[in-house]
Order: sequence, then C-alpha cells, then structure tokens
Amino acid sequence: MPLDSTPKAIEADYPVLQAIERHLVTLTDRFAHAHILGKTLRQWLGKHPEQTDDLDMWKRLVHLATDLELFSPSMSGRTAVDRYVHAFRSAGTASNDTELQAIAALSAAHFRLVRIVEVQGQGLIVLHDLVTGARLHLIGAPIGAGAVGMTTSMRLCPLASGRHVLISVTFSIDAALLATAMTFVRPGHPLGHGARCAGAIYRMVARQGIQPLPEPDDEPIAPAGGSLLAQLEAQGNPLARLAARMLEDPTEVETPDFLDQIRRITSMDNLVNACGCCAAAEMTHNTVPGLVAAFERIAGLQIETILARVRIGVAGSAEALDSVASIIAGHIARDEMGAGASKLFQRLRARHTMTPSAKPTGNATSADLDRVIQRITGLRAKTVDRGCTEQEAMAAAAKVSELLQRHDLTLDAISVRDSDCEGASIATGRKRRAPVDDCIVPIATFCDCRVWSEGTPDGALRYLFFGLKADVAAARFLHELIEDTFETESTNFRLGKIYQAQSGGDRRVALNSFQTGLARGISAKLDTLKTERSVALRAHAGPVGGGFDLVAAKSSVLDEEMARLGLNFTARATSSRRQFHGDAFAAGKAAGARFEPNAALGR
Repeated sequence: MPLDSTPKAIEADYPVLQAIERHLVTLTDRFAHAHILGKTLRQWLGKHPEQTDDLDMWKRLVHLATDLELFSPSMSGRTAVDRYVHAFRSAGTASNDTELQAIAALSAAHFRLVRIVEVQGQGLIVLHDLVTGARLHLIGAPIGAGAVGMTTSMRLCPLASGRHVLISVTFSIDAALLATAMTFVRPGHPLGHGARCAGAIYRMVARQGIQPLPEPDDEPIAPAGGSLLAQLEAQGNPLARLAARMLEDPTEVETPDFLDQIRRITSMDNLVNACGCCAAAEMTHNTVPGLVAAFERIAGLQIETILARVRIGVAGSAEALDSVASIIAGHIARDEMGAGASKLFQRLRARHTMTPSAKPTGNATSADLDRVIQRITGLRAKTVDRGCTEQEAMAAAAKVSELLQRHDLTLDAISVRDSDCEGASIATGRKRRAPVDDCIVPIATFCDCRVWSEGTPDGALRYLFFGLKADVAAARFLHELIEDTFETESTNFRLGKIYQAQSGGDRRVALNSFQTGLARGISAKLDTLKTERSVALRAHAGPVGGGFDLVAAKSSVLDEEMARLGLNFTARATSSRRQFHGDAFAAGKAAGARFEPNAALGR
C-alpha cells in the first residue's frame, strides 16, 4: 500500500512520536543509571571523561551510552526496552491507542546504517538503508538539507503509518567508520538491536570526535563558483577535502605523502564516491575549475591501488570491481548519481587494466627465486598428510630454513629492492581463533614476512602473508606443515592417558591446553631456527651488506610496497579466559619441543 504523505496523515503521527519520547525518559530514569553510563564512557575515553570543556559534545556522548545501555541484550537475550515493554503490557496501563502504538514502535526499534537521500517539506526525510536496501521515511528529526548524501547510524521506531521515528543521536560516518560497521552485517539480514555494531561505532566516534549532521537552521552558505565543493566539504566527505587540497596546489598530488593518503582510504565505497563526485562536478556549471580532473585523479588512483592489491594476492579478484559497476548503476537508476559516473568508471578501469604497473625484476634474482620456490613446492608434496613420516615432516622445516638461508646469502640490498612482493591467503574455515593460530606471527617472523588477519564475506577467519615470493612460499609451506603436525599430535594426545582420564567438558579443556602448549613449543623452535639463520647471515656478510643489513633491506621494501598499496593495520591484543589443564599444556609443549628439524630432508 502506498505511503500516505498528506499533511493530515503526517500530523497524526506526531502524538505517537511524543508518546515514544515520554517512554524513553522513563526508560532512561529506570535503567540508565549514572554509574553504568560512566563506566561505558570511561571505556571509550579514559579515566575522567567528564573533564571536557565541550558541554554539547558531552551530552551527545551520554546519549550514545544511554542508547547502548537500553538496547544491549543481557545474558537472557532481552534488552532493557524488552523488559520495560513486557512490564507495561502486563500491567495493562495503556490508556489509549496512541500509547499502544508507541509501545509497539519501541518494541520494534531497529539499529540501521543509512544514507540520507532527500530532505522534503513537512518534516519528511527520505533514507536509504545500506544493509537491506529499503527506502525509509523519517519524521520529526532535526536534520537539514545539508545532510543529503551523508551516511549515519540511526535507531528507528517503525510507526503503523509506515514512517519512522528517530530515537538516537545522529552524526556523520566517514568511509573508514562505515567499513568497520559493515563487518557486523550478515548479507540479507537486518541489524536488529545491532548492539555490537552500535558499540563499535559509538566507541570510535567518541574517540575521534562526533561530527553532528547539519540542522535545518544552520545550512552552510556556499561561496560563489564553488557550491558543490563547499557542500561536499560541509557533509564531511573525505574526498572533497583531498580535492580541495589538489585545487590549492596542483603539484601536491604527486607527492608521496598525498598519494599515500589517497591509497590509505582506497575502498570500493570510496571509489563509488569518487566517481559520483566527478559526475556531479561535470553536471554543475558553476563548479570550481579543475574539480572534475581532481575527482577523476582520485578515482584513478583508487582503481590503480585496488588492481595492484589484486595482482599480488592481498585482495579479492579483479571481478570484485563488477560490484562497483553494479552499485553505480543502481545509484544512477535511482537518480542519486549522474550517468557520467558509470562512463568514468569504465574508462578508468579499462585504462588501468590494460597498463598494469609492475616492478622489473633482474634475471639472476628471478632465476634464484624460481629455484627456491620450486624446491619449497617439492617439499609441500611430502608433508604428513601426503604419506611421509612425522620425522620427515619435521626435517622439512629445517630444509626450508636451509633454503631460505642459502637464498639470502645470494642476495644483497640492491637485488632485494628489485624483487617482487606477493601475498598468500590462508583460509582457516573457522570463525574463531584456535591455538594453532598462535603460530601465525612466529611463522611470519621466521620467513621475514608480514601477516594480518581479516574476515571473509561469510564471517570466516583468514590470514594473509605478504613478502618476497620465496619467503611467502616458505610461510605457506610451514603453515601447512604445522597444521598437519597439530592434527597428528592432537590425535595421539586423544589416545593418551591425560585425555582418557577426563570426561565431558574436561576433555575439551585438556585438548585446548595441549594445543596451546604445542603452539608454544613450535613457536620456540621457529624462534631458535631464526636466530641460527641470522647468526649464519652475519658470519657471511659481504662488503655490499648482508646479515642484518639484508633484513633491514627486506623490511624497507615491504614498508614501501605496503604504502604503495595503501595497506595499514592496527595491532589488536587478544585475550582468553578459557579453563586450563596444566599437565595437558606441559604435554603439548613437550610435543612442540619434538618439532626438532636437525637433519635436513633431501641431503
């Protein structure tokens, strides 16, 4: 049934809106106590969050903490709002239909990630739900026309009329924050209470600073000749700020620092954003001269960066860009973007696909790399699951160490700089960490690689090793070898006395403790091998540099390549409160110590 947007129908919704606001006041008084909110704010901001000079900002933060407290499920799965609604309905105190509608709307409140599409008359605001794709109509929210195109999060109560009421604080969400929020999204499913997603967003905006949406009475006044750029900057569009810098100093775009900034914010969403901004600039006759070229340059750099990531294996397939084409087409079909955005994207994609950037590699270095990689590939065919003995599998690790040592002895800092880097994706098939994952960083350190984790679209965990080709091949092999060792040793442990003496959940605790000890022992072995190899490299260091100079050269190359790809990561501490079995841990550590690759395979 079409939405009734007549003034009379809209006016009929406002008593329900006011009733919802009254219930929220009661909810806050009953469930959002000062000490609880203070604890949340301290987690976001530090020990003394109340020591701020910005009173308005402080009020907004309190509202965010209150929203989280009211809509976070308890151990029973029910929120404070659920308990309040249940008690209200059980008491039968609803005096009229307006109260019943307000309670029903509160009960159905959803957390949403939305883009503001249009600010109409009569207090109506049109939204696009970024998770479900639904088109929503909002009433009574103090949002001005300057917010059109901006992304935000909203807690919305659906009314019987089909419209929605806003019951949370709004603020501008940039591309990086939206990318974080979208990691909580399950394709095809709404966010519901969205407690984890809301908690992550609120924490980040509290630390970075809240950027309120423009209100109706403080619309930005754009300077003559630059209305589009001024509007985009007022919306907090990160690409607009970069474009403005390019217009101020056209030579700045070629500086490494500026290029790194564009590459760091490279994403599918920002690529769509850049193409849309370029199309808008083309259609705006009074735009600042050079603005079209600025947005086109930003879009081109992002496509170049995405394709470079794909080529070395640290991103998805090149076909992933097809989704960008589909998103742009969808915006054009809904009149949210100019048709020029699609033409620009296709032109830039064809240009950068036809002329891929690659680092030249010297023949001698390439031949050395090929030989090492072939030897490691041969070793991969002889791991435990392919029929060799456990002792042979252990010796294979020593052979890898020997091959890497020999390879490093043939390299110098110059040939390292001429070498290509690549990435290798390791799928775990799991959504949670396991004890074997404790070996990931030691493997990367042993092989002079970088490693990071990321989630797949279906929520599974995977790791990416990044480094010189031979080093990455070695890291992939060692990971497979260690996974095989975990399977073999865990099977043996299940047949042993410690495991058999347990029952029920205690067996799971014992196995986890054993595997944790096994990871500790294997990591120690890899550290010992790494030290021995470093000593050998120092002993063979030549006049052109070797040993630690070579390690430094590798690290420098990886830093430069990661900067070129716009890759930057944040270290995250992990903790565990699992139960622990001391004897099982000791047995696992002892098994890890038996990972003793003294005799190299194939000598």
